[in-house]
Amino acid sequence: TDSRTILAEDLFIAIKGNHFDGHDFISEVIEKGVKAVIINKDKESLVPKNFLYWIVSDTKEAFQKLALFRRRKLNIPVVAITGSVGKTTTKEITGEVMKNLGKIKISERNNNNEIGVAMTILESDFEDKLLILEMGMRGLGQIENLSKFSEPDIAVITNIGSSHIGLLGSKNNIAIAKCEIVKYMNPEGVVIIPSNDNLLEKTLKNIWKG
Repeated sequence: TDSRTILAEDLFIAIKGNHFDGHDFISEVIEKGVKAVIINKDKESLVPKNFLYWIVSDTKEAFQKLALFRRRKLNIPVVAITGSVGKTTTKEITGEVMKNLGKIKISERNNNNEIGVAMTILESDFEDKLLILEMGMRGLGQIENLSKFSEPDIAVITNIGSSHIGLLGSKNNIAIAKCEIVKYMNPEGVVIIPSNDNLLEKTLKNIWKG
């Protein structure tokens, strides 16, 4: 997805972000040796004749579907961590505790959005024993989407704070947004939340029966 770090033999997915459109870099990545590209419809004119490409309605969605395909192929436990504060610290502590299992894959830096989570899944390999994902959000529906293409086995909600209240309007809405993490969870999985958080427990029980 990044023309600056692309390698020969890679597949390039032209994603349009807030600042850049990957379609603007197609000629550059082809020069660097990529073997195929995934593009949005109506962008075919950007690809040279006889070069391999796929047309999709939404390249970001295609990227996430590739991540889900990979996640299912890995067949390893997936831990997803979200919360108003403490996500990264909890992720790092979890990784430290679980490294006794062997090789594990953990979200790097702040890769907790729809691109970063998908990238972490796609960077996993078949030697990994566990995948630990950090999930952030900027509004309702975003963590649900992350859950959709990662299908967690264990979900951790660190807390419900007020750090997103300007975006979501109330702590109740923040709780709803964070609890989206269970939407596509393994129905036999486990959710871990702080004790004595009545709002979080009540919100979770509305959508999680496990």
